[in-house]
Amino acid sequence: MVIRGRIRGNGRQLGQYLLTKGENDRIEILDVCGRDKAKDKHLHEALFAMNITAELTKTDKGLYHAQINPAYGDDQKMTAEQWHRAADVLAMELKLSDQRRVIVLHTKKGRTHAHVVWERYDHERGKMIDNKFSRLAQDRARTEMEKIFEHTKTPERNENRPDMKQTLSEIWRFSADGKTFMRTAEAAGYRLAAGEKRRPFMVVNESGRSFDLVRQLDKVNTKAVREKLFGLKLPTEKKAIADVRDRQNKRQTVIDQMQQAREKNKQQER
Repeated sequence: MVIRGRIRGNGRQLGQYLLTKGENDRIEILDVCGRDKAKDKHLHEALFAMNITAELTKTDKGLYHAQINPAYGDDQKMTAEQWHRAADVLAMELKLSDQRRVIVLHTKKGRTHAHVVWERYDHERGKMIDNKFSRLAQDRARTEMEKIFEHTKTPERNENRPDMKQTLSEIWRFSADGKTFMRTAEAAGYRLAAGEKRRPFMVVNESGRSFDLVRQLDKVNTKAVREKLFGLKLPTEKKAIADVRDRQNKRQTVIDQMQQAREKNKQQER
């Protein structure tokens, strides 16, 4: 499965793109802000309303546009409810669960993928929802979807995790102190922990796997890490792993509750 997404503006152009047949064999509007059997005009109106809220902030990118593309063959197994659930999983990771959204399916040469667009403006808080580390959120969502739908598992990245090393090294360089480093690393999906003598500092990734923190920091030694993190109370490696896995279980519970609520609403509408 491949998931790609980015923030963008110009809801009018996006609406035209989503509804232009072009090389697509079929286009299906699956959901427009909770409306089933929506028409083209409903999609255009929704995207315009979702995009115009960007004028309330300093950014002109009021939308988050993602594509969910299951592996060959797996796409044909997806039901409408499963596409909705896939969008729920990704929204949960991107912190967009309570935002308005649209879902459009494109089928090209027999393969189907989904376009999901969310409004980024949080009306309750009066600000745009942050887009930092969305790639890591996409990776977590992909792994979760493959597990839920029993799809072909995407091969794991190299054990050396060059992406993790790059991310943590950048956070390290721009963090003035240990507290900032720890807080920013956690926002990126990494949990710091206390190790043992040979590896006194550990980091747990979003999958609940632990690594030697010093080895994930470019040109940084144990002494420098000890000095920056001095005074911080770090959980044990075992506790950090347990916390990450507990958070994953709670996330899944919320996703299941959202699915149950949607099914209940549909039954009531009938």
